[in-house]
Amino acid sequence: MKIILLLSTLFNITIARRISCHACLNSICYKRATILKGHKFSGQLAIDRNSNVLYFHYQNNRSRDFTGAFDLDKVKFSFVPNLGFTFGHAVDQSTKDLYASGTKGIYKYNPKENKTELFALKEKTIWHMQFDDKLYYTEFQKKGLYTYINKNSKIIPELSEHQIDDFIVDKKGDIYFMSNYTIHVFRKGAKSPVLFEDEIYSLTTDKDGNAYFIQPYTRGIYNVNYRSKKLNEVGAFGKASAFKLVFDGDNHIIYYDVTNKNLFYLSPTLNICSVGTRGKHRKMFIATTSRSYKNHKKNNLSSIKNITEII
Repeated sequence: MKIILLLSTLFNITIARRISCHACLNSICYKRATILKGHKFSGQLAIDRNSNVLYFHYQNNRSRDFTGAFDLDKVKFSFVPNLGFTFGHAVDQSTKDLYASGTKGIYKYNPKENKTELFALKEKTIWHMQFDDKLYYTEFQKKGLYTYINKNSKIIPELSEHQIDDFIVDKKGDIYFMSNYTIHVFRKGAKSPVLFEDEIYSLTTDKDGNAYFIQPYTRGIYNVNYRSKKLNEVGAFGKASAFKLVFDGDNHIIYYDVTNKNLFYLSPTLNICSVGTRGKHRKMFIATTSRSYKNHKKNNLSSIKNITEII
């Protein structure tokens, strides 16, 4: 009996080691599938979480610029009409409209009518955007964070002297932003921003508005503990160098890996993992093959494996 148990244990460990674990989040092993392969990518990722449609800009091998739309549920790729080069991207989750910045101005794409039109700020170059009840944006190589409501642009006075390279607005209405290679937070109702972390992170929010931070050098994945108001490590990427990422409607991650110029989708497996530290980098370990995964939501994108090299 002991021999059988030992063989069974060794078999499970062997199987676990063979399974790809491209990221470990909350002790669950995630595998990746390719959405866009081998193209130059720039700008933000944005997603309509109601329809699970991902928007992004890329350049093909002939140096032509496209703004693409990928439906994760239907596994279908299309182009956004009349939009070539774009950088800033944001989606109004209530209307499903995409806002995208070109070399000048902000454009608005209505997916229901499949129509794109110039929306605002036609003389300005917009850097980053986020839609959270209203449109937030920064200008390229200029200080400050702005809102745009009813055709009126307004700077947030408390942030007017900060050069903002990246930012997010979380579920509390707090604004986290990167300035001078450090992360600051401007909490809702505060009089001024304060230093949050003295490191460089990529910033994003999940579908519930929770703030997430990705350290591209150590590959660590963090979110905010809203009780302590400090970073909480939730996992790590394997060998990926995640440059930009978003969470879809199922709270799964889509990210761009700068090392191989691929856009990936992460989906959970039935395997348990853990994250340790060796030197300066996170190291993932697959602990065992778990049959007790019933409490974790199953991936509803079983056909995601078929999207590799569709473009």
